Amino acid sequence: MKTPLIGLAAALALAACSNERKAEADTGTATATVTTEAPPSQVPDAQLQQQAQQAATAASTPVDGSGPVESTTAAPVTAPN
Repeated sequence: MKTPLIGLAAALALAACSNERKAEADTGTATATVTTEAPPSQVPDAQLQQQAQQAATAASTPVDGSGPVESTTAAPVTAPN
């Protein structure tokens, strides 16, 4: 029975040594948290914050399409002949 305890202890030790970084953004209608274990040299703090803001903005856009839309890739609908 000691094996599961050793595995649990190893997992906790790795989690404690984690270099996880996170950024949070709040749009008033949605909140997003983005995390990474990449070092700041690969993912700068500004980029992490930008990703959090984009995620919160996407989450706060209504599904019915009535919210603000900056661009669209949808093809125009044509009536059948």
